[in-house]
Amino acid sequence: MTDAAAFQRESYRIDEQIWNALAFRKGERALFLGVANEGAWIARALEIGLDVTVLAGDSAAIALIEQLGATPMRGSATMIAATENAYDIAVAMHYLHEMDPGFHAQAIAEMARVARRAAIVEPSPPADPLGKRIAALYARAKREGGQFEGYQPLEYWRKLLASVKGDVWQNLFTFTRVPSRDAVRETVSLILDAMAIEAMPKKYLNELREMAGRRDAQLLPLSRIVLVGIGAGEPFPPGSGSAFRPNVVLEPEPSAPARPAAAAPPLPPPSPTPPSPVPAAGFGFAPEPPPPAPAPGPGWSAPSPPVPPRPKPEPPPKKQRTPAPGASPLGAPFALPGEEPEGAPKDGFGWSWEPPEEDEEPS
Repeated sequence: MTDAAAFQRESYRIDEQIWNALAFRKGERALFLGVANEGAWIARALEIGLDVTVLAGDSAAIALIEQLGATPMRGSATMIAATENAYDIAVAMHYLHEMDPGFHAQAIAEMARVARRAAIVEPSPPADPLGKRIAALYARAKREGGQFEGYQPLEYWRKLLASVKGDVWQNLFTFTRVPSRDAVRETVSLILDAMAIEAMPKKYLNELREMAGRRDAQLLPLSRIVLVGIGAGEPFPPGSGSAFRPNVVLEPEPSAPARPAAAAPPLPPPSPTPPSPVPAAGFGFAPEPPPPAPAPGPGWSAPSPPVPPRPKPEPPPKKQRTPAPGASPLGAPFALPGEEPEGAPKDGFGWSWEPPEEDEEPS
């Protein structure tokens, strides 16, 4: 456990890592999906000189965007009203987990279409029992109200982004401190208040209160997933070059073994698979290897040369039958006796059928 001030400083450090991974640059055109953290990220992007457009769907969000000084765009993330590469970066910050999962792929494809860089910032799924139960019940409450709330692992988002961008840089920024019990109780209290407003059944609220009151109850902070997709072979900007909170003292970096990885390079393309050996002719059964020659020893003599096989005598010619009028020119499948097309070979899948010899008709 740690005191609230130290934990707050570490949360600021996580924000700085996210900001640096997004690599904003002065003069860039940025598209944000939704207004996250009451517009703090949008406001900072405007401060360092970005041209910011924000996609939103309700009037309250549009009013906040205009108040921040950004350009509002009313619409849906699954059909963004912009041309290809109209922006330098499109950012979905804490946005996609509140969307119907059936539209995740379409929204990410639209981000990749309208921007040269597509960035996803999402909380990771909870790892502790209390957090998992809170997430499950909160998601249920959202669904009953016609909304969505569901966290997905890094690999889920990476696969969707990799399907529309050639290279994907991935980060998982993790807290190294555990909040104090007072902070856990306060957080659970706020969550319960939100669930009560959304008419969560009382039995679920009582269950969460009981879990939060246990002596071993922990509510671990969620790690942050940050993925940035760019075109194959394009250079990745080396950080934002500016701080997210320039006047805030941050928590010291953790020691090297526990330090989260910086921007991971894109995964190398898989090595080409060697071609499979060509199968032997026939049904795929390779010919059996010849038996090994016996080792020389007492009484050993060289093997006799192989005797060539005797030629098989030619069978007498058989009478050919004329197909009945109206019969199929190729006969029935695996042609029955008397239905073979005239002159057609009888050899088939490793076997042959020959009709029995017939007696000559009486003259």
